[in-house]
Amino acid sequence: MFKKISLFFIFTMTSPIWASQQLIVVLSCELNSTSGVLQRYEKEDYWNKVGEVVLVTLGRSGLGYSSLRQPQKNEGDGRSPAGVFDIGSTFGYAPETNTSMPYFHADETLICVDDVNDLFYNKMTLINPSHPPKSFETMRRRDDLYRHGAVIEYNRSGEKGRGSCIFFHLNRPTPSPTSGCTAMDEKPLLELLQWLDPNKNPRLLQIPASDCKEYQKEFEGIECK
Repeated sequence: MFKKISLFFIFTMTSPIWASQQLIVVLSCELNSTSGVLQRYEKEDYWNKVGEVVLVTLGRSGLGYSSLRQPQKNEGDGRSPAGVFDIGSTFGYAPETNTSMPYFHADETLICVDDVNDLFYNKMTLINPSHPPKSFETMRRRDDLYRHGAVIEYNRSGEKGRGSCIFFHLNRPTPSPTSGCTAMDEKPLLELLQWLDPNKNPRLLQIPASDCKEYQKEFEGIECK
């Protein structure tokens, strides 16, 4: 089912942790690793595995924490965010999609703003050709990495300089580290996008494996291997 909603709604909605019934767990072998493994889970009495383990590509500098611990994720540091994050929406080059998640058509006018001084920092918006942001990402990339993707709601409040435009997206033909996103091959990415259900408040837990046991009580049933 194709579902479009306003940009304003996407960036103001919240997902209480206790209401989440879908969890994506990404574990890296160490903090500075540029790759990891992804496992999906659904909540019943506890978290049950869904699908197979997927190899993913992380930021060129590994992971950076969203808060409290060092190193923290900052703009331009090449780190993917470590922590727990909502998955708020999806995007792609097709005008329509059958995902049940909110969907942005990534045409030539859709951008994501990474100018730390801009009002729309860390938000997707339509470009104003007469007054564009000083720095932004075009969502319809020539290399097709954003042909399919989902928004990882890191730094939702738009705290200046803490990082922006963090997505699940496609790997390059020869996988190489990202600028801070989490990338994978097309087949598992499409399976992930089809699986996401906004009524189940999907979330991402992305951490180095050494931190995993700290989260096992909160997310009973996840594996740390």
